[in-house]
Amino acid sequence: MEKAFTKKDMVLFFIISLLFFISVSAFDPFISTYAKELGINSIVIGSIIGVTGLASLFTRFPIGIVSDALNKRRIFLQIGLVITAVTWTLAFIAPNSTTLYLGKISDGLTSSTWVIYNVMFASFFGRKEAAKAVAILSVASPAGSLLGSTIGGLIANSYGYQYSFLVAVVAAVTALMLTFFIKEKSVDLKEKYDKKIFVEQVTDRKIWLIAILATIAIMVPFGTRDTFTPLVAKDLGANAIAISWLSNTHLIVYGLAAALCGNFFYKKLGIINTAITGATLQGIIAIVIPYAPNLPTLFVLQAVAGFAFGLIFTVVTSLSVHNIPENKQSTRMGLFQSIYSAGIFFGPVMMGVLTESFSRQTGFLIIGVISLISVIFIKLNLGTNIGIDSFREPRSKLEEITE
Repeated sequence: MEKAFTKKDMVLFFIISLLFFISVSAFDPFISTYAKELGINSIVIGSIIGVTGLASLFTRFPIGIVSDALNKRRIFLQIGLVITAVTWTLAFIAPNSTTLYLGKISDGLTSSTWVIYNVMFASFFGRKEAAKAVAILSVASPAGSLLGSTIGGLIANSYGYQYSFLVAVVAAVTALMLTFFIKEKSVDLKEKYDKKIFVEQVTDRKIWLIAILATIAIMVPFGTRDTFTPLVAKDLGANAIAISWLSNTHLIVYGLAAALCGNFFYKKLGIINTAITGATLQGIIAIVIPYAPNLPTLFVLQAVAGFAFGLIFTVVTSLSVHNIPENKQSTRMGLFQSIYSAGIFFGPVMMGVLTESFSRQTGFLIIGVISLISVIFIKLNLGTNIGIDSFREPRSKLEEITE
C-alpha cells in the first residue's frame, strides 16, 4: 500500500537536508588556515582539500546504482552521517594531516549521498513534478552551507578552529536521529532494479548533455568564487571577514534564485530561457570580476554571479530527473552528479594554469567565455533533444508546501 506523504514529512526532510549541508561545510572556511597552523605544507593542504571531490567523483554513481538495486534510500543517508560524525570527532581529538585527510574523504563520501536526498524528496511528488521538487530542495545547499560557515565561524572565533569540527558532528548526529522519522517510498516489485537500468542511463545522451552543461556551470563558482575572486578582493583591501561574506553573498543570492525557480522563473521565463539567462549572466560576470574597481562593486558582481549560478544549476539539476521513473532516479542522479564533479576539479585547475601562464584576467576571461558558449548548446539542444514538458501546470501540492 502506498504511503501518504504530508507537508510535515516534506518539512522534516528539508530540515535534515539543511543539517546535512551544515555537517559538510561548517569548517570549510578555516580548514586550510588551521592546517597551516599545524605545520602542514601547502601541497598537502591542497591535496587534503581536493580529496573531497575525488572521493565524491568515484562514489556518487555507484551509490545511485546500489540504492536503486536494493530499493533502499534512507540507510545510505544514515551511513553518510555516521561517517561524518566519526571522522570529524577523530580530527577534533587528534588533529593532524591524517585525520584531516580522513575528514575530507568522509565529506566526499557523505556528499555522494546527496543523490539519495534528491531522489527521496522527489518521490514525495508525482513523476511529472520531480523537476520542481528538486528545484525546491536545491535551496538546502546554499542555505545549509551559509548556516554552516556562519555557525562554524562564530564557534571558531570564540574557541579555536578545531571546534568548528564539532559543529559538523552535532549537525550530523542530529540529522541522523531525525532520519528515523522520515518515510521511505517503496517501489513496486514489477519495477525492481535490473542491469538494464544501468545500461539505459549510461547510454542516454540526454543525461550526458545535461551533466556536461552542469559541469560547465559548476566550473565557474569553483574556479572563481572559491579560489581567485578572494584574491581580487584581497587586492582591493578586503580583510578576512569581508572575504568570508563575499562567499556568503554568492550563497545567499544563489539560494534565493534556486528558491524562485520552481514557482516563478520556470513559469515566467520557461525552463530553457531560465537556463540561458543564468549561463549568460554567469559568463559575463566572470569576465568582468577581475576589473572591479572597489569592494562594493565586487560584492554586487558576486551577488549577480550567485543569482546566475542559482538559475542555471537549478535548471540542469531539475532536468536530470524530469519525467524519470522512481526506480531509475538514483542511478540517473548518481551519474549526473559524478559527471559534473569533474567541474569541481577542472575549474580551479584551469584557472590556476591560465593565471600562472598568462594572467588572472585571462583565467576569468576564458572561464567566462566557456559559460557563454554553453548558451549555444542550451539553445540548440535542450528544447529539442531533452523533451521538456510545460511547467505552467495547475496548482498542485508542490505549490502548497512553498506557501
